[in-house]
Amino acid sequence: MSNKQRQALNMLQNYIEWYKTWKAIPVVAWVRAAENFKQGKFQEARELYLKGLNKNQKHIASYCARLDLAHCHFRLGEFAKATDQLRQVMHQIPNLKEAYIRMARMQMWTGEYMEAVWTMRKALRELEHDSELVALFLTSVLENNGPGYLLDEGEEAYKSLSEEEKQNEKLEVAVARLEIYRGDYRKGRSRLSTLASGSSAPFEAVVAYGEILLKEGRVSIARQQLRRALIVAPNHPKVLSLFAWTYLKSGPYYNADFAKQTAISAAQHSGWRSPEALHVLAESYYALGDNITALATAVSAKEAGGKLLSHYKDARSIDMLIESISAEAEQKSAS
Repeated sequence: MSNKQRQALNMLQNYIEWYKTWKAIPVVAWVRAAENFKQGKFQEARELYLKGLNKNQKHIASYCARLDLAHCHFRLGEFAKATDQLRQVMHQIPNLKEAYIRMARMQMWTGEYMEAVWTMRKALRELEHDSELVALFLTSVLENNGPGYLLDEGEEAYKSLSEEEKQNEKLEVAVARLEIYRGDYRKGRSRLSTLASGSSAPFEAVVAYGEILLKEGRVSIARQQLRRALIVAPNHPKVLSLFAWTYLKSGPYYNADFAKQTAISAAQHSGWRSPEALHVLAESYYALGDNITALATAVSAKEAGGKLLSHYKDARSIDMLIESISAEAEQKSAS
């Protein structure tokens, strides 16, 4: 059998599977899009999904096409377009869990944590509670550093779950972080350490534990954890931002230029939206003595952290950086 014959047979099988799933005539563009999607050809898949949607907006499978199209946009860094597609799905099917999950995860990817909070809060009101929804809601509130009343809502949602649901590892990570936030540092840290220790540890546990170690000044071990996370998600803006910070800590790993390079990568992969990435990038420029670029980047970080509904938890640190740069500039102009 030739390669063309195999491709034709494969496409025929896809048409048959489509009909079995949707009980409708296949939309050829979407079948072809799905093939490209599976192969990681997101640009080609995007064009085919759009082509199919132009003529089949009311098709029974249109919401599924939009979900995949949103993922294509996300993988191509087109976050606004991905958001638009997911909102259309939410409007079309208000109780579709997958749409809320994808929206919140993308918002967290770009550092827009409060937007993720509202997305998941709406999900908890529209859908039956489960461990995944509660874990993502709690995580987004914790990443945003509150507010407290939303953490209270998260705790109430957690209490409504069955004991089996509470065993979900991602939810356990969120609960451990909540314990730390509430002041039970030793208990929460111990739980995080345990969750992150296994070879198949949840990604969230590894990142959270790495962040804790970094705050404790245990840079070498923090880097080990963050490297584990980067193996799973090499372009993750938050992990890249944390790794960039390790280059700005005094000690054997200090390298402001490496910090800058890593922070640029973090900012690029967030679509230049993440205040975390922009903050560490500004600090990197400052450490390199490039005060003009540092100031411009710090202002961008402040704007990113304050836009829409977001509230960057380290906003005060950005203000202090801006004040330091401004003070140095005044001293130079006075001398």
